[in-house]
Amino acid sequence: MITPAFSVAQDFGFLYVHIKAPFAKIGDTEIDFFEKQFRFFSKPYFLRLSLPANVVQNGNETVTWDADSNTFCVKLPKLNEGEHFEDLDMITKLLTVSDDMKMKTFLAPKVEVSDSCEKNDCECDEEEYDWHFEQKQWTESDQLSLNGEKYGFANNYTGVFARFGEELHSLVDIRDPEKKTILERRAERIATETAQFSDDHYLADLYEQQELILNLISFRPFWEKEKCNDEFTEDEVFRLKNLPKKQFMIDRNTKYHLLLGLVDILFAFAFETRVTEEEFNVESGWTITKLSSTLSWFEIHDSLKDAVIASLRRSLCYPLYRNWDLSIKVLNDVATIIDRGKRVVLKCFLHIHKILNESGDSRYIFNDLYITDYCVWLQAVKAATFESLAAALKRVEVTKECLNLDLTLLEKASLLALEEKNNADKDEAVCRLSNIHISQKNDRNKVDEEDSSSFTSTDSNESSNSSSNSSAELDSDDYDSDTENSSDLSGESSSENTDMDLNTDACKRYERSR
Repeated sequence: MITPAFSVAQDFGFLYVHIKAPFAKIGDTEIDFFEKQFRFFSKPYFLRLSLPANVVQNGNETVTWDADSNTFCVKLPKLNEGEHFEDLDMITKLLTVSDDMKMKTFLAPKVEVSDSCEKNDCECDEEEYDWHFEQKQWTESDQLSLNGEKYGFANNYTGVFARFGEELHSLVDIRDPEKKTILERRAERIATETAQFSDDHYLADLYEQQELILNLISFRPFWEKEKCNDEFTEDEVFRLKNLPKKQFMIDRNTKYHLLLGLVDILFAFAFETRVTEEEFNVESGWTITKLSSTLSWFEIHDSLKDAVIASLRRSLCYPLYRNWDLSIKVLNDVATIIDRGKRVVLKCFLHIHKILNESGDSRYIFNDLYITDYCVWLQAVKAATFESLAAALKRVEVTKECLNLDLTLLEKASLLALEEKNNADKDEAVCRLSNIHISQKNDRNKVDEEDSSSFTSTDSNESSNSSSNSSAELDSDDYDSDTENSSDLSGESSSENTDMDLNTDACKRYERSR
């Protein structure tokens, strides 16, 4: 049987189910609904919906057929007129069979339910979390219960590495995760990040890519726009419809860790979205899985701050652009996405799902381990949880020192090196100017000596032809004029000597700096 394309809308008193079934036979169509359940059958199509509230058969229900669009429109009266039906665009959630289904199991699709806990333990959406402190430390008993073998969404998977072998080993940073505890994975991850952090790359982006980084920071992705479109596209509806129909029964502590993993994964996606300006490419799958420690190391964070620090560290170790201000901007992006609510968060995960499926290097495995289950589970998370998480994320205080990459020390050392280089360049320039100045002085002195020699020879000839008494006609004014000229020459000589001394000192400083 085929699940047809459909959509659900509502007004004050009715629910409208639009079903596109181009190959349906109208005469063989069956439609039934009761309380929260709706069923449509018209071979080869079968659709069963679990509604968020009750509908009723009271004579006002209608069914119409639009031949142009091959669409059925079923009008269902609400039991409580004016009641708002939530999450009607959460397609996977509508398709999931609820525990209290009253309808027949005629042609019922397979329903997968996790049996990790009782249902009463899972009603924790309204509970408050202390996001800023560790909810629960992993203890030795936790490690023993895991046997060091489980990973993936809610730690539900094991044995994947044994089946995929080297194909999966080439996609993740961790080696032999089924033989390592959570604490061992974390210690190995931190040591690897520290060893792979590049001082040169970080400083090059800091000083040589300033304009480009500013352009990336000023870019406005779809979640920053005033009219953020949170309606699902046709492709997103198709993906939601084809997600597995599961009900996750998750205890409070596991849900807490899942939400921290959500922050980690969203950071990686937001970073790639901003850097590519929403033009994803063949490297996008690598970037997302590399920046997320949840995906690349199967990390399970203990607190919100731990998740933030891990994301910031990896953003300064691996991508093409490694800049503190850019990473902080991406962290703000994550808070904005979560604050926008369930639909925007789910759209981001559907984007990730598509990117990994189309990456062409077997990265679809991350969808099987994490993203697909996140897409299903997120549809059931309540709005209050996202509001609480967004508010907590905005209050997280993180500094460069928190990353333990010596960023502050590195930047100070680079500034001192730049200052010394600038001083050396200045001394070199002064020394060069001094050499030019001295050379010009020598040239002028040589010309003056030649002029003086020519003048003396001419005077000697003229003096021999003149009368002897003409030299005795000097007066006091001529004497004063000669005195002033002598004084000026003395001053010029003194100034030149001073300039030469200063230039010589500059040259000495330059030689010492070299």
